[in-house]
This record gives sequence, structure tokens and C-alpha cells, in this order.
Amino acid sequence: MSTSPRQRFLSYIKDPRSSPLVVSPFLPHADVVKATLAYLHLPIVGDDIANEITLARELGYEPMFMTECSGLIFRWHIDESRSEGDAALRVIQTRKGEWTRRSPREEVPWSDQSACAVRTPEDHKMLVCVCEEVTEHEGEIREYFRTWRRTAADDGVIVLGHPHPSWLGYQINPSDIFYHWNDNRQTFLRSMDAVCEASLFVMSIAMEEGIDFMSDSSYGLEMTSPDLFATMDLPYIQRFAAWTHKHGGLFWYHNCGFTRQLIVDGTFNTLGADLIETIAPPPEGDNDLAESRRYIDPRICTKGNLNLRLLRNGSPGQIIDETQRIVHAVRGYAHVFSTADAVLQGTPPENFVAFIRGIKEYAGT
Repeated sequence: MSTSPRQRFLSYIKDPRSSPLVVSPFLPHADVVKATLAYLHLPIVGDDIANEITLARELGYEPMFMTECSGLIFRWHIDESRSEGDAALRVIQTRKGEWTRRSPREEVPWSDQSACAVRTPEDHKMLVCVCEEVTEHEGEIREYFRTWRRTAADDGVIVLGHPHPSWLGYQINPSDIFYHWNDNRQTFLRSMDAVCEASLFVMSIAMEEGIDFMSDSSYGLEMTSPDLFATMDLPYIQRFAAWTHKHGGLFWYHNCGFTRQLIVDGTFNTLGADLIETIAPPPEGDNDLAESRRYIDPRICTKGNLNLRLLRNGSPGQIIDETQRIVHAVRGYAHVFSTADAVLQGTPPENFVAFIRGIKEYAGT
């Protein structure tokens, strides 16, 4: 009796010894999927999820999709009456009044150019207020997840987007995080706690509506220190993981940066994760996959770690060679074969196809 891609993925995480291996690249850019479909002479429709399902069926991999989380809490909308040209005034209405920020109309999400909202102590108060009012949007949040599950059906797993309490749910500019943390620690911690509580509310609905993995993510050591990670990030990651397991779910942790020290010193074994991605190789990360697998608890499934630049800029032959290295590095361990983060725009279809087919050939899936 055949099983669905979703069933195969979940069965592998729960019991990899008795389940077939899983291949699951992360493809959030619709143009990569469409280009690969065209290369394979497959139909393209106006639904990005349906397109990836078609591609996955053709190549025989198990797709994963990622939803919103912070966007369900911080529901910014543009007030056109107070916006001009390329500058948009974005607004959230709260019981304390309106919270506003002015930013480029076509903003790059969570960047210093996106003019995130938290800049002053008053902004921290507004953030807490917005988080406390998330329960008023239960119906909309529930329908959002219900639609995701209905659309993806059993053709792939769905992962909740990362809450990121230490990034205040993407509401603070990256360059401002450590200034706020150092200059007004208690205020920052209150905001982190508020994001955490609001995220747990979103998680409760997500689990009820069939979302497969709860998740979180954090900086690698290119942006933080081991001590700061232990103080600022680890308690929240562990809290999300413990909550997820208490409610019978699976927890997914993402880090696409420099994580070797946190792996070697055992920190990653304390996260509470069922799956850890991406074990990023140089230059984005600093990991050797074979070494990492020796240090990560064998009960934890890893996911990754094809170099994204190689996938985009290399030749199919180079990619085949790298897939063989990955297969050899994780032999005997629980591992979902994937890329070292989201497949980059501009990745040639022939390279992507070479990766999937190479893994399936050499790993024996």
C-alpha cells in the first residue's frame, strides 16, 4: 500500500530505521519551481503550491511548505491616505491607539531598510499590546491554517514559520537588536516574552488545524556568541520545543549560519528539536556534515546540506559529486536530504534535477 509524501516524511522523523529515506528541498521561490517544470516539459498553473506538488511527483521527493507566524500576530496594513509614492505608512490599530511605521512600499522583509517598528520604549509597549490582542484574530488565524492544510493535503509537510522572539517577531531592525538588549534588558525581555506567548497561541491553532511541525530559528555565531545564544535564544527555543512535545507535536529548528561550536559542545542536543536544519557548509556556515552528525544526538534527525551557491553556479557533474559526499557523510544517521537553506533564485533547472536524482540514486531511495 503506497503512502503519501506527508506520511513518508512524518514516519521517517518518528522512526527512521523502519522508514524509507526522505528528500525534501526548500523551494520558496516560485520562479525556480516554474523554470524546472518548464525544463521538464510539465504543466504550470497559477497556484504555487500545486506547481511544486507537480514537480515533487515527477522527481519523487517529499515537499515541505512553510507558513506565516509573526505576520499573523503583527497585521500591518498600508494607510494609502497617509502614504506618498514609494513611501508607505503602515498601521496596526490597538486598544492603546495606532502603531505606525513609515517604510518603502516595496520593502525587503526584515532588513534595516524595511524600517521595522520597534525603536523606542513606547514601541516596546505597543508591541506587547499587539501580542496581547492576538486572541482577537483567532478565527482568521484558524482559517489561514485550515486553508494551508486543505491546499497541501497529504502531498507535503507544513512547517510553522519561525516566531523569533529574540528578533521580536521581525519587528526590530537587525542592527538594533543588541543595542536594545544591552541598553534596556528588562524592556527587551518583556517584549520577547510577549512574542513568545502570542506565538504559542498561534501554535495551538496551527496544531489543531493539522500543521505538521512547530518551529523556531536563531542567529548563528557569525552574529551572536555562545554565551548570548544560551541567554537570549536557547530558553525560548527549549520552551517552544517542550510545549510542542507536551501537545503531541514535532519540533523543527532552523539555523543556516555558523553553528559548529554549538554542535560540538552539545548545545544543539539540548534544543529539544526533532529535526535540525541546515548544518550549513562554508561559506554560509562552518560545518562539516560528517563531523556534525557524529556530535548530534542520533535520535535527532538532521536536514541539509547542499551548498546553495554550488547548486546555482556549479555544473551538474559537480553537484552529483557533492550529493555522493552528503550521502556518505550521513550514512547510518537519521537525515533528510535537502539544501543548506532556500534554493536561490536563478538556480538552473538542470542543477536542481541533478541534485534530486543524484540523491535518490546514491542514497537508494
